[in-house]
Parts: sequence; structure tokens; C-alpha cells
Amino acid sequence: MDPRLLALPAAFGLAGASGLNASLPLLLVSLLARAGLIHLGAPFDALQSDVAFYGILALAIIEFLGDKVPALDSVGHLVMAPVAAASGAIVFASQTGTVQHVEPGLTVVLSLLVGAGTAGAVHVTRAVARPVANVVLMGPAVSVVEDVSSAVLSLTALLAPLLVPLLVAAGAVAGWALWRRRTGRRRAPA
Repeated sequence: MDPRLLALPAAFGLAGASGLNASLPLLLVSLLARAGLIHLGAPFDALQSDVAFYGILALAIIEFLGDKVPALDSVGHLVMAPVAAASGAIVFASQTGTVQHVEPGLTVVLSLLVGAGTAGAVHVTRAVARPVANVVLMGPAVSVVEDVSSAVLSLTALLAPLLVPLLVAAGAVAGWALWRRRTGRRRAPA
């Protein structure tokens, strides 16, 4: 089997995780690369540097704290949308190996667009749904679930990429069951 096909679940998993939390997948990639658990090819090996690691760490802390305050999270989602798309593009391209040098080509552009599109779609969905959660005072709890989901999806994508489709399917089934249960509860008294 072509190794590039095996990289696709990791690429999509990391890009999707970037949509949930823009900085966490980059931080985990940087941390695991610094620890020697994963190998990053050029130019992505720059994520291992001290400047990149601590810069991403600072961004992750700001994003984490801002996302827990209901009044700030909507503004944060707007500000972080381009960061989420860029993060998704970077982690997608780092996993597919399409970027070997700085010279752009069709494969490189497509890889970056798919990664940015995946992260952007997840991020926009999250940003649209969050005000509803804030109205019912569930914003901080939903934010923690998003952070944990992003971390689990990122680690799975990096360490066991073939499990990503199963993890995404399980998350979709769990979300659907929760939604059905919640809407069923509202219909019962009526």
C-alpha cells in the first residue's frame, strides 16, 4: 500500500483538530517532534525550534483561556479563524509530505487548500454553534470538550492514524445520540 495513503487519515485528523483548537495540534506536533517521537521533514522541522514551540505554547494558552469566557469566545473565534485555517494547512501538508521545498506546485497548493478548508469548515461550524451553547451557559463546558476532542484527535492522528476514521465516526454517532436524546426530552412533555 502506498504510504501516502496511510498519511491521509493523519492529515485529515490533524486538520480537523485544528478547526476545534487552532493551536493545540501544532503544539502537539512540535512537542512530539522535539521529544523525537515523530519526524518532521523540511520545512516543517522548523516547528521543533524553541521559537516555534514557545510561540505556539503562548498562543495555545491565550486561545485556551479566551475560549472559556463566553463574552470573549465569539470574538476569539473570529480572530482565530485564519489561524485555524493556517494551522490546518500546515499540519495537513506536514503529514502528506507534499511540501518538500518552498517551490509551490499544484500538489502543494491543493494540499494547503484541503488542510485549510478542513480546519476552516470545522472552525466555522464550531463558531456558529458556540453562541447557542453560551445562551444556555454551557460555553465553558463545550470549550473543554472541544479541547479534549482536539487533543485526542491530534494524538490519534500522530500515533495511530488508521484509527482516525473510527474515532471521527464514534464522535459523530455520540453527537447524534446526544442530539436525539436532547430533542426527545423536549418533545416528551409536549
